[in-house]
Amino acid sequence: MSLKVYMPPPHGGKLVDAVIRDKDKAVEMAAGAMAYDIKPTRSIVDGSPIRNVYREIMSIAYGFFSPLDRFMTRNEVESVLKERRLLDGWLFPFPIIFDIPEEDLRKLGVKEGDRLLLRLKGQPFAILDIEEVWKFDPKDLADRTFGTPEKNSDVVKRRFDEKHPGWLIYRSMTGTALAGKVYVINEPIFKDPYTRFWYPPAKSREEIQRRGWRTVIAHQTRNVPHTGHEHLMKNAAYLGDIEPAHGILVNAIIGAKRLGDFVDEAILEGHEALSKYGYISPKRHIVTMTLWDMRYGNPLESLLHGIIRQNMGCTHHMFGRDHAAVGDYYDPYATQILWDKGIPSFGLPAPPYDLDKGLKIRPVNIKEFWYCPKCGEIAYSDTCAHTDVAQRFSGSFIRGLIAEGIEPPPIIFRPEVYRVIVKWWRVYGYPFVNKKYLELKERELEVDAPKMEIPIKG
Repeated sequence: MSLKVYMPPPHGGKLVDAVIRDKDKAVEMAAGAMAYDIKPTRSIVDGSPIRNVYREIMSIAYGFFSPLDRFMTRNEVESVLKERRLLDGWLFPFPIIFDIPEEDLRKLGVKEGDRLLLRLKGQPFAILDIEEVWKFDPKDLADRTFGTPEKNSDVVKRRFDEKHPGWLIYRSMTGTALAGKVYVINEPIFKDPYTRFWYPPAKSREEIQRRGWRTVIAHQTRNVPHTGHEHLMKNAAYLGDIEPAHGILVNAIIGAKRLGDFVDEAILEGHEALSKYGYISPKRHIVTMTLWDMRYGNPLESLLHGIIRQNMGCTHHMFGRDHAAVGDYYDPYATQILWDKGIPSFGLPAPPYDLDKGLKIRPVNIKEFWYCPKCGEIAYSDTCAHTDVAQRFSGSFIRGLIAEGIEPPPIIFRPEVYRVIVKWWRVYGYPFVNKKYLELKERELEVDAPKMEIPIKG
């Protein structure tokens, strides 16, 4: 007799599935549409590629962003910016916008009611049914997306600028948007190593059911794991009950990242190494990914993470200090403030799980792990009395060691994880994201586009 597995319902009640798998139907839907080659968003500061909208199309079509099934209209964006809700009332933190250069729009000649065929690497990929063509001010959009010290003083500590990667993404948009439903009509083929980590929500839920996990805690990551992350996963899995969570679902954000972050391939295989070499039991651990050009939005990003992981079937989500953050724009505990009591200035007067049309996933708020030289072990918060000599895990310090070719000691970094970094270092000539890697990633992407013949207008 199999165990009954409880999974929270998808956000909004139903997973979006906008992938057309019938090739004849796909050809019929796209035939005669104007064709447009997807272009990256490039930084207004140095021209580097900082976003590719194909990742948002994938996350919409495969249900990661459920119930969102489209690129947003002007009114929906306004609703998100004012109340962090879609027009149907469901919580959602970020504007999801398909922007296009004005010159490209003029050349296409498309308008509301038209269908646009989107090409990826020169091949048909998706279709966008245009409901609205609208304009926006990129700087105003960027400011309102993340908040300001004046309007959001409860969590925002200083004004966002071009040094913040997420603010820069919105600031670098074109100012002209196409809104409407989107469908993937030609499924891309993931490259190695991405293919084995691709668990879209429907597949993730099937895997959780297969494993019989009744409680599943999500671990958000954009980093190769050090032992502090490992202890976070192992200990956060104890949900206040005697029995630990049955499963730990690591979900890596894959896409363009800020300079100095680890490369995506090393992030995925580094987390995989923890269970592959027995540091976390493979019976309780799975590594997955979501395609998203990270916005580094701290509390707002955590809300998106909650949506994604609830859609994937997780019951709980761990949140630590400076969750999904960069710099000192937000209060370091802004995410925990959101999940403890809400952030009224963002239209969230209570925690996401206590709001109408909110989330079902539950938070596990974590302080921090550090190394205690007197105890000779990893300690949590104030569990021992030696906080005066606490040696805290520093990602920048660890990256500094690695950049100098120094292998961090095993107490803070597993040797098998370090070997993964070295493997990809040899591939790219540098262990961290730099401009060369961003350009290469934009050119290659995580996928190949299968050939597909469709009669088109342009």
